Formats: sequence, structure tokens, C-alpha cells
Amino acid sequence: MSAKRFPFDKLNFMLSVIGFIGSLGFYYGVLRKVYADEPVVDQQRIEQLQNDNHRLREQLEQAQKKQ
Repeated sequence: MSAKRFPFDKLNFMLSVIGFIGSLGFYYGVLRKVYADEPVVDQQRIEQLQNDNHRLREQLEQAQKKQ
């Protein structure tokens, strides 16, 4: 029982092609993320914190006026 084997050069070429396609997919994903039109999550968090800060300042001013 002898199993059919791929020659080393053919296997090496196939793995190189698979790796090249994988690297193209990786770079496409990175570029898509970098140039996305949606705002960055950090920017959304900054805006949320600024809104919370503004709201808390207003509450503090109202509490100080009552005293």
C-alpha cells in the first residue's frame, strides 16, 4: 500500500499560493478598517464622556443654586 505523495516543489508552491492569498486578504481587511467611513470607537467614547461631563456640570450648578 503506497500512498500517492505530492512532490516537495508542488506542495511548496501550493502553500506559497495559499499564503499569498491569505496575506492579500489580511491587507485588504486592514485597509478596509483604516479607511472606513464610520467613526472610531474611541471617538464615540470621547463624545459620550463629553456629553456626560456637560450633563454632570449642569446638575452640579443646579445643586449649588439650591443651596
